[in-house]
Amino acid sequence: MKRQYASIDIARYVSALLVVCIHTFPFLEISETFNTYFIHTVCRLAVPFFFTTSGFFFFRNYDSENEDLNETRLKKALIRLFRIYLIWTIIYLPYTIFDYTPTGFHIKYLFTYVRDFFLNGSYYHLWFLPALMLADIIVYCLYKKKGLNFTLLITLILYFVGYLINVYTPIWESIPGVSFFFGFFTKTLSTARNGIFFGPMFIAIGLLLSRTRRLPKKVSLIGFLISFVLFFVEVSLYRHFGILRDLTSMYICLIPAIYFLVNYLLKINIPYRKMFTILRHDSLMIYTSHILFAKIFLALMPHAHLVVYFLTLACAQCLAGFVTRYQDQYPILKKLL
Repeated sequence: MKRQYASIDIARYVSALLVVCIHTFPFLEISETFNTYFIHTVCRLAVPFFFTTSGFFFFRNYDSENEDLNETRLKKALIRLFRIYLIWTIIYLPYTIFDYTPTGFHIKYLFTYVRDFFLNGSYYHLWFLPALMLADIIVYCLYKKKGLNFTLLITLILYFVGYLINVYTPIWESIPGVSFFFGFFTKTLSTARNGIFFGPMFIAIGLLLSRTRRLPKKVSLIGFLISFVLFFVEVSLYRHFGILRDLTSMYICLIPAIYFLVNYLLKINIPYRKMFTILRHDSLMIYTSHILFAKIFLALMPHAHLVVYFLTLACAQCLAGFVTRYQDQYPILKKLL
């Protein structure tokens, strides 16, 4: 039986809480500056953390002598993710229709939706699920064909290209010659924060952690703290030069920060109990469901973001608790997990 990591499940739950912060801006009325830095530093660790731990848990079972088994496991993982994605796509359809057609229906909305369904998420926070599926496939194929070092190199190149697109968007849009080609990119792919440019790097970090020995806890902690300070400086520079936006999410210092953070968490030994499995399931439910409530509360209380955050979290946690409690009684609820 493979080792269970309580520290990872706890961190997954905390990461889900941070994702809710990203979409509710809880400290906006208290301090806009603090809110900006909190979201663009602490909260931006959450989604890369999800990618990295997903990569770790998949590739720690990778058997280089049994590719059929590896492919079976990959297909099983992809089917599970697609099932969850499809269910939540259906659940969010009323929201999607409302957002797409505020002034009437246009045929171009269908093409945009099909593009978003496969690349950017059928609803804006669901982008993680198709991105995870695509990133899994990319990293799996690279590793199978060329090994670890090649996989890390290619995913780093992809991430760097995505970083240039994601962070420096205001600059590219201001250059006449470049803005035309950049506009073509945004119409085609919309964003670089997807399963091509963003996800593979962090899946590859999970692969690296699954194939190499753990660093000592002290080394990992120091490495994370240094990386996080540099991360803070990086965010400050982008803000100073006026290119930091709500959608800015691909930072250079995220890479070492996530590597050292997950390394550190994997070294923490906490006796595993059932409650940690519940936390793992709750984190997924909070991530997928919180926008159902956040959209409504933000519309009702546009100037009370901290209240919106706690109400959103309370409702999402209640839904998660309901699913966990009644999944055996109503097997259809298991499809959400």
